[in-house]
Amino acid sequence: MKRVYDKTGMVFGRLTVIACVGKNRHGQRVWECECICGNTTTVVAGGLASGNTTSCGCYLKERITKHGGWGKGSFNTWKAMVRRCTNPKDKDYRRYGGVGIRVCPEWLDYATFAKDMGEPVGDETLDRADTYGDYTPENCRWASPTVQARNIRIRKTNNTGHTGISSVCGGKYMAKITVKKKSYYSKVFPLLEDAVLARKDLELKYWSA
Repeated sequence: MKRVYDKTGMVFGRLTVIACVGKNRHGQRVWECECICGNTTTVVAGGLASGNTTSCGCYLKERITKHGGWGKGSFNTWKAMVRRCTNPKDKDYRRYGGVGIRVCPEWLDYATFAKDMGEPVGDETLDRADTYGDYTPENCRWASPTVQARNIRIRKTNNTGHTGISSVCGGKYMAKITVKKKSYYSKVFPLLEDAVLARKDLELKYWSA
């Protein structure tokens, strides 16, 4: 039987672990913690170890109040992003935090997220270029529903782990993009990284037009 690593008495940010209270429906061990503000909360072991959960929520509330996020599109997006990656009770947790998708430590601070991303325009929402990757400045963008649909559709059929990149004979790679049912291709590259860059060039050329 796998030994349980006892976290009782350990401190994670503002939280002090009191006791293990069992496992959640995802099979993750859950710990009861006391926050320095006086509240108690339960946190999954992964949330403590990764640093994604460091308080009962009071720290985030303080940061939000200080940096004036209320009413902004970026703030609502940020709340949802953090919640689905860190809160096992969130309806979308199983598709994000439950499968290992994380928010980079810097973005647990709303002010840093807003500085990096700015505000969405129109119907734009937060999109990860690599849908299997974490929420980081390098992997995120504001994107329209059309662009997001393209990302999802292409990723279902590629076998390289990168949007719009396919492997061809000889262990080489090629980028492809489709606009209004017409496909455009890059040249063939020996390195996957070069094909990924070519795909980004195609996006700028055809999707930004």
